[in-house]
Amino acid sequence: MNFYSALKDMARTVLYRSGVLGAWHRRRNKQALTVLMFHRVLPAGSDALAQSEREFAFSVEGFGRTLDFVARHYSVIDLAQVKAAIDGQGELPDCPLLITFDDGWRDTVEFAMPELKKRGLPALLFLATEVLDLEQPRWWQDAAVAVLANPQTAPKLLQALGMPADASTQPGYTQRVAAKLAGMPEAQRRQVIQQADPQVLQRIDARQMVNVDDLSQWTDNGFELGGHGHSHSPIAYATDPRAEVLDCRSHLRALGLEDLSLSYPHGVKNDASRELLKEAGFEVLFDSNPCLANVANLPRQRFDVPRIHLPENAWTTRNGRIDPARLALYLFPRAVI
Repeated sequence: MNFYSALKDMARTVLYRSGVLGAWHRRRNKQALTVLMFHRVLPAGSDALAQSEREFAFSVEGFGRTLDFVARHYSVIDLAQVKAAIDGQGELPDCPLLITFDDGWRDTVEFAMPELKKRGLPALLFLATEVLDLEQPRWWQDAAVAVLANPQTAPKLLQALGMPADASTQPGYTQRVAAKLAGMPEAQRRQVIQQADPQVLQRIDARQMVNVDDLSQWTDNGFELGGHGHSHSPIAYATDPRAEVLDCRSHLRALGLEDLSLSYPHGVKNDASRELLKEAGFEVLFDSNPCLANVANLPRQRFDVPRIHLPENAWTTRNGRIDPARLALYLFPRAVI
């Protein structure tokens, strides 16, 4: 760390420990809803964490430290409170925050849930509902991400999908790859992935995604459930967007959900996908716009509630551990819309 970096780090720490940042946050964000987006939570040093897409994975210890920070500076609420505020049937507390998870990773139940329970914090899981129907241990999306991260195998996958070799230079190409794979039957999807890397699906032999029993544990412990599409294709790019929405809805209904919410898969949305979801009865939709929501604007934002992806990386850690001062400056100054 050079002199200027060390000076910035010292200033950040002093501002946080003195209470200045916290006091500023309490005034500035009193009527701003923060929605956090998590994906995976895994033990430090585990093979699963080492093999994960690290941008979207937390260590258990880092997740716990983040929850302690959240409990210190926010009023943690649930989806029911957000919906009541949107419908004009309730008010949110000062500095409200909603904790959400995407996809339906089994480690959300195995490792994140105990940390939430330990602190008495609510949370919401947005489920890509097709994972309940899949039997293979490794989720195809995780395998595809691994293939695309390897310069030797990525071109092979693009070729198998009929995409040009320079597709990887185009914005959003990974979402286009996901949509093409998601539109295939599962057997064909896995065959295409294995054409690019014959071993990638076999490198993980323990089931990654939740099953119905896992979801029962989640909901029996008082945690909430929403949708994240069906196949995890971006709805806007899906081969059949209507089927993607209706399949997600039917699975959520089968799980007993009456009030439907959803986070856009891959954060991709357009007017057509929003209208499809509204017509299907989804009442609150969350996107990936990394901002805070002005509580007064929530009724107008019910189909575009912003969420902030929170990583465990250089933005939020110091000396390899989650740092409250860095978390504060990552979250507190976000634009309020």
